[in-house]
Amino acid sequence: MDEKQEFDGRYSRESLVAALRQRGVSYLAPSDAVANEDLESSEQLLTALLCQSDSRLRLAMIPLLLRQPELADCVPALTARLHTDLALELQTLYMAAVYLQRNWLSRLRIYLNSMELLPDLFSRQLGLPPPDERFGRTGLYALAEAWKARSAYPFARLEALNNTIDLFFEQLKIEARDQAGAYTN
Repeated sequence: MDEKQEFDGRYSRESLVAALRQRGVSYLAPSDAVANEDLESSEQLLTALLCQSDSRLRLAMIPLLLRQPELADCVPALTARLHTDLALELQTLYMAAVYLQRNWLSRLRIYLNSMELLPDLFSRQLGLPPPDERFGRTGLYALAEAWKARSAYPFARLEALNNTIDLFFEQLKIEARDQAGAYTN
């Protein structure tokens, strides 16, 4: 059975936003989202995000992986079970998280303290540079170009990736400010 058919429409946007918020990704509106359906596993959440037509939800996988790098453990097995197109989308978003993590490592560590590095699972398979080359920047540009080239809708992929990390940093700044306020009260 095609995974996309199995998961399309199964989870509402509100349920996915709520699930992301529970896992530390809270920049997506509505901020008061309540889950209508339960996502029993991280794999279900990743697959449901992949199948969304809302690109902001699909891209939210990147900060999710940055916030919870242990999710990398389930990515290879999930990739093997997905339809080819979805597997490639998962590999692309995963590698975007890897490259963005390397590119912004110092700043991410300010907010996330001890953070394990996402392993490079797919750069060779996708024909991309290694993540440590120029602190992930070379790979990020190559990934965005490859993603754009294979898309029927070649919007500015690099801009979308940079916008996603900017939104995540804004969320992390708010969290840090709120936490600092909690200590002073």
